[in-house]
Amino acid sequence: MSTELPSFIDRFRRPEYTGENRCTPCTIVNVAIAVVLGAALTLVAVPFGIGVFALSLAAIYLRGYLVPGTPTLTKRYFPDWFLAAFDKHETGETVPRESDVEPEKVLSTAGVIRPCEEIDDLCLDDQFRNSWHDSMARVEEEGAEKSDLGAILDVDEDDLKFEEHDQAFLARLEGRHLGQWESHAALVADLAAARELRDRYPDWEALTVDDQSRVLSGLRIFLEECPECGGTVMPEQETVESCCRSMDVVAANCQNCDARLLEVEQDR
Repeated sequence: MSTELPSFIDRFRRPEYTGENRCTPCTIVNVAIAVVLGAALTLVAVPFGIGVFALSLAAIYLRGYLVPGTPTLTKRYFPDWFLAAFDKHETGETVPRESDVEPEKVLSTAGVIRPCEEIDDLCLDDQFRNSWHDSMARVEEEGAEKSDLGAILDVDEDDLKFEEHDQAFLARLEGRHLGQWESHAALVADLAAARELRDRYPDWEALTVDDQSRVLSGLRIFLEECPECGGTVMPEQETVESCCRSMDVVAANCQNCDARLLEVEQDR
């Protein structure tokens, strides 16, 4: 009997809609339904209403929802701004606050990007491209991620912890979420670029960490070679699924190792 109950619970559980994948709007809606249903049934019989309410909460806890099809209906009918507030999609970076700092202007002032010679677009400065790739190789060879990030954030590198969730690469300090990148390769690119921009942009240290992050992620658009595996970087448009919604993104992936270097919502 003791082994049959956990086995039954495991069969009933839906991990794709619970834990880190739980959709908060779905949970809110289903708990509200459970409250209304339980309250209505207590008018018939109080124990019956309480029992149904308890079973409903158990179903929501184990399956993520009470009413079948709730995740699909939530994505379809709830406004996107509401779903975005609860979104747990973690392959992209945490969206920085609104800022007056324009990444393109910073990179142009630093001489990092310039008008292309043959097409009407912006291209990396050749000298910066070489320096950036040399710095990325240094970070990779020396394993300098913690020391470089610690220097940027002015924290002890020994207190930094790195975690990987699927492809997302996270930095934590004493259990607190400190930063997030699409992959380890994206972190290496940012650390190397920050090292170069300190020398090229006089006001770099005056920028907030959020503004520096916006500039660095914008610079990753220009990467043509993966800092981790040396493969070609290919931009593409995708539709990705988070816990609460579907979204169209512009992404850049390393073709040889499939590391994601950039992911931003298309309307940004």
